[in-house]
Amino acid sequence: MLRLTVGLILLATAAHASILCVKPQRNGTLNGPVRVRDACKPGERQLSASEVGFCCTATTTTTTTATCPTFTTTTLGAPNCGGFGTFCGGFCPNAHQCVSNPTTNACECTGPLQPCGVVSAAGTCGGSCPAGQTCQLYSPTQSDGCPDYPRCACVLAP
Repeated sequence: MLRLTVGLILLATAAHASILCVKPQRNGTLNGPVRVRDACKPGERQLSASEVGFCCTATTTTTTTATCPTFTTTTLGAPNCGGFGTFCGGFCPNAHQCVSNPTTNACECTGPLQPCGVVSAAGTCGGSCPAGQTCQLYSPTQSDGCPDYPRCACVLAP
């Protein structure tokens, strides 16, 4: 019963369609009022969809390209691991934490392995990542197609 009802509604909808009618001017131009009718009256003519710009007309597409920023590799201005006594800081190229050695009072890269991030003053990436991923320089693509700023991230290993 439901199929029959849907079919009848579709037939009724398709059977009744309004059209656009216009009465041409004496010189043949179509610049008069447009009427919506079930059928055009004598002296009027039906407008096609292409004549009123509903379809089928050539369109011009303008493409704009975004100017993407340029990122350069620079040093971060932070020193590698250093300091004295309990005051240690800086980067460790082996991706470990810069800690104080209580025996020598010197700062060393012997602390725990750090999560993926920058590990040197030059911006080198290193550190721990989940299984199957490696810590490397990554520049994700933004919605405008430009690359985002480079950063260290865990990415799937090739």
